[in-house]
Amino acid sequence: MSNISLKNKVIIVTGGSGGIGSAIVNKLSHYGASVVSVYNKNHPDDQSDENIIHVKANLTKSEDWDRLLAFALNKYGKIDILINSAGRLDPGNFLSLQEDQLIKMIDINFTSVLTGIQKTLMIMKKQGFGHIINIGSLGGIVPMPYSAVYSATKFALRGFTFSLAEELNGTGINISLINPGSVNTKLLDFEARDNDTAISFVSKPISPITVANAVLKVIHEPRVELIIPRSQSIPSKLLVFSPNIFSGLYSILHKIGIAKKRKYLKRYCDFSLAKGVIR
Repeated sequence: MSNISLKNKVIIVTGGSGGIGSAIVNKLSHYGASVVSVYNKNHPDDQSDENIIHVKANLTKSEDWDRLLAFALNKYGKIDILINSAGRLDPGNFLSLQEDQLIKMIDINFTSVLTGIQKTLMIMKKQGFGHIINIGSLGGIVPMPYSAVYSATKFALRGFTFSLAEELNGTGINISLINPGSVNTKLLDFEARDNDTAISFVSKPISPITVANAVLKVIHEPRVELIIPRSQSIPSKLLVFSPNIFSGLYSILHKIGIAKKRKYLKRYCDFSLAKGVIR
């Protein structure tokens, strides 16, 4: 990708302080883009890159989306790309989740994304160009027991992206969905705290940089969906068409996942259920 240049591109990245989001922000800046990195609670430590501007916003609030987009337009005069990378996962048995946990996962992973895309599309339609990239999950294709609500939001995001892609056909605006498998971030560490989570650890977690590279790929070669790693693309899609196969395989996958999760915890984390996960 040495010949890639994003100079003069204005890109908004939500979840910019997260593991995946920060990798995307840094990668885009490296290739010359002007990046508006959006965070909510955790302010990024590194503020030395002149291509990156950090903006605090709670994107579950419509007015914060308005403020963010107005800021980008006033500073740069356009918005080339919106990347929706913010996400929340609360693992556990569905009955153990509190109502506020359900609401927050749905709001952050799906509802706020719809709000932001709708507002951004109004701008892109006037421009006559633009690209929206949603960061989904393999959990939006393959069911994730004990992360059922998270999985549901990613299933919804996938259906929405596919549907909107048809509406945008011929408008000069692209929409893409990147579905990574498990990614080696603090969010995965948090998921590992729950005894029942196993499906996320069946395959080796990929790095956030792998996701950032996938973003570069769809920017320069737009497509509706990209699944990473590529080795999981066909098996995951086959399971969609054969739910009974997944059900039959789940007990085996669960055992494999538990064993691999132990290795993950030993390699990456100082772990105990009482104290949590510390990198």
